[in-house]
Amino acid sequence: MYAQRTRIRVPAGTLAELRHTIEEDYLPVVGRRPGFVAAYLLEQVDDEDEAELIVFWDTHAAAENFTRTGLLASSIQALAVTMPGVKLQRQGYIVRVSMDAAKEVQHV
Repeated sequence: MYAQRTRIRVPAGTLAELRHTIEEDYLPVVGRRPGFVAAYLLEQVDDEDEAELIVFWDTHAAAENFTRTGLLASSIQALAVTMPGVKLQRQGYIVRVSMDAAKEVQHV
């Protein structure tokens, strides 16, 4: 499995707008792509202007194929266009070990 983590810093007081944009515009597009597993928007408790979006893919290739679509509307980078002042920092990770709700450790 492969994970993309995007750290998002928004202008003061616009986190609700970010949440709405991700929920209504971004996730419906990314969720239809081959290899998509799950996505989570984490809103920081002690900083109301910061969040992280974590998207899981079945493979690194699936994530890269999504990135290569080149469609700004389907890209997290579209936030920078629709929400001036947003700062994004994306990183990718290979998931080597995980645990599910049944508490079974898996080596991926």
